[in-house]
Amino acid sequence: MHIIYSILLFSYFFLLGRGLIILINKFSNKRLNLDNFILFDTSIIIFYPLIGLIYFSNLMFIFNFFFPLKFSILIYIISTPLILNAAERIKFKNYKKIYLFSILNLIIISVSSYDINFQYDSGYYHLNYQNWLRESKLVFGLNNLHGAYGTSSIIDYLSAPLWLGSNLILLHYLTIAFLAVFLNFILYHIVLRENKFFFLSSLYIIIFCLLDNFGLNGGRNGFFTIPGIIKPDIASGVLFFLSATFLTSILYKKNSKKIEFIFLNILIIYAYQLKISTALLFFFFAYVLIKNKKLKIKELVLTNLILLFWIIKSIALTSCIVYPVELTCLNLPWYNINSITGVKNVTGDFNNSYFLGTSLIDWFNDWILIELNQSITINFLTSFFIIYVLNRVITKKTNVKAVTLYIPLIFIFFNLFIWIIGAPHPRFIYGLFAYIISLLAFKSYSPNLELKINKNHQLIIFSLCLASISLIPRINSYKALFDNPFGKPEIVAPQIEYINLKSNWVLPKNGDQCWININCVPDNINITNLRYLTFDTYIVEK
Repeated sequence: MHIIYSILLFSYFFLLGRGLIILINKFSNKRLNLDNFILFDTSIIIFYPLIGLIYFSNLMFIFNFFFPLKFSILIYIISTPLILNAAERIKFKNYKKIYLFSILNLIIISVSSYDINFQYDSGYYHLNYQNWLRESKLVFGLNNLHGAYGTSSIIDYLSAPLWLGSNLILLHYLTIAFLAVFLNFILYHIVLRENKFFFLSSLYIIIFCLLDNFGLNGGRNGFFTIPGIIKPDIASGVLFFLSATFLTSILYKKNSKKIEFIFLNILIIYAYQLKISTALLFFFFAYVLIKNKKLKIKELVLTNLILLFWIIKSIALTSCIVYPVELTCLNLPWYNINSITGVKNVTGDFNNSYFLGTSLIDWFNDWILIELNQSITINFLTSFFIIYVLNRVITKKTNVKAVTLYIPLIFIFFNLFIWIIGAPHPRFIYGLFAYIISLLAFKSYSPNLELKINKNHQLIIFSLCLASISLIPRINSYKALFDNPFGKPEIVAPQIEYINLKSNWVLPKNGDQCWININCVPDNINITNLRYLTFDTYIVEK
């Protein structure tokens, strides 16, 4: 049953994204050729679900300035573009390969739903923040109730309206949807081979995926790992990978289309909404924009309005433009330095971040002692070496301008630097790992490179893809599937006991996970509730 429901939710976002493009087409001077349209040498069909996800979550984000997100009418309003699909029927036969491998991907990775559980941060802050979104419009100074609320992601605005009462299973299907978009993109370029760079890089990533199951301590090399409900790590990694890969592609393409820049700008903004650690994509994008001279910055004003609203939300929630970066914080009534520095220190300490001015060698020696860090580092380097050797074997020496190689390498270096001083846990750079592997196909941009794929090669590559993707869900997930294939698709947050504080506030009796209780705070706090304009505001008592 999980598989059926997961496919249905994915189909909803697919049709929502397609309906939105049909709507835009009707009001645009330059009409797109709908399903035949190509973005970055990729059929727009691959991007329909992602467009639907971006549209849904950002409209919910805007709605929350004025309304709680628990009202079903909001979903009905957002879903109106679905109707337009009836006017432009889908021609399955014309794109049967795309639809077949899309369904295959969904079937395989949906198996992970059969033994899914909650990730720790779900109970710590994610679910309760979504509870706030469901029960209230935007709240000023909400981070004063729980510092982690300020680190909220667009994934929470996507998830909050999809609670089925106490059943939270749809939140896991969202993770599956993002991973499916990634795998569909990879298989599209392996099967159709319309772009040499995308074909080779996709092939290397599939090999990287397979190698994730072998190595030190049983494997794990930095490839996407399906987490518990609900973290934005996979969604963020997918958006980072697509954005960085398309930026690299534009460095070489002589005839990039304006709409590709606009679409890429939207992807980068969404990646930032998922995780602020992807912010360096903006600098990469600015470089590509200046270098190509294809688009003026003023032509991107409309698409960047949503970024402006996101910054306004951050200021309202935390008093900071970028939370928890203290330099960006404003001296507003709900400004609370303890909340800001507290989140920063807890995040850094928990993830063993490097502090500037201390010994980098000493930090690395401590960081690498952690078994997970050691395993992924060694296994990633081993995978990288294997794929590097393979790349040398199947490609010829070609001349690639050094300057074009420098930019991606500089981009990678600064991303690693931000990761080290921020939160150096491997799950935060899934997208960067995949991007590094994809750059091994760098030489494929040369017109001198020839790739000859016969039927035997095709069979080997297909078997490799099937094996790699089939190993993404854990063995336990397959066991759970066979034990109870038609079980009710359901996962419910645990019920816990609370300790009463003053007013209506409560504390968890054990630990610091509030789970779902809007009156729960993780610590004993002194808070005053005021109103600014028409918004509830929480201020620390002095």
